[in-house]
Amino acid sequence: MQRFQYCISMTLMISLMISSVGYAGGVEPIPSLNNILHSSIADKDNSPTTQEMEYSIKKFYYQIQYQDQKLQILNEVKGHFEKSISKAEEKYDEGEEDISQSDITKLKLGLAGTLNDIYGVEADLQISRLSLFESLKGEYESEAVLLEPNISPVEFDFVDYQIWSAQGSELSGNVFLKKIFLKVVEAKKKMQLARKNRKITRALLVSEVANYDFGIGDSADLFQALIIYTRVLSGYYDSVYKFNLSVARLNRDKHIWMY
Repeated sequence: MQRFQYCISMTLMISLMISSVGYAGGVEPIPSLNNILHSSIADKDNSPTTQEMEYSIKKFYYQIQYQDQKLQILNEVKGHFEKSISKAEEKYDEGEEDISQSDITKLKLGLAGTLNDIYGVEADLQISRLSLFESLKGEYESEAVLLEPNISPVEFDFVDYQIWSAQGSELSGNVFLKKIFLKVVEAKKKMQLARKNRKITRALLVSEVANYDFGIGDSADLFQALIIYTRVLSGYYDSVYKFNLSVARLNRDKHIWMY
């Protein structure tokens, strides 16, 4: 038992040493969004300027999360395209009748489209990092990674404006805020739908990739599955980003209106 506890202690100590060395010799990561907001605006008033500052930080933080996850999807699809092209060319060279030059061309065009998207997202990600860097007044390095790299939906359980506005009775008749509230509800419904489609699409891709690897799949079906997978999963993370941003906008405008 003592030997077991000793091994655990040593493992934890080594992990902490590696972590501290990594941070000491590299760039300090950007902490969670809640921690950033707490350190950046905790001592400020509730003025419109402060609300705009908070909204900007949230927007660029969400952007980095969304774009980073979209980039992961695109790189995954890129790997599938490269592997399928290599396999198709091998079959073609061996004279197999179930593969044509047209099939290979379509796969290469799919790869080219994916690479085009990757270049765009990489540029957008760098711009978002610089924008967050500016919003945080240079507190962190622009190339610093997020400790919370994955975007997830914020909490918002309201479906009725009157219930939500009851938190501030003077808001109940505010048409401007009600319009924004309705857009939040819409964004949440779209996000929930996109989440269901993501699960279905993932299963489709796994099936098509497995079939192709075993030699029983069709290159056209794999091509179609990869395109659908890219569109649906990118759309899901985009819907989470838009939902989170719409909630942030509603909270911003609510506080500005009450100021």
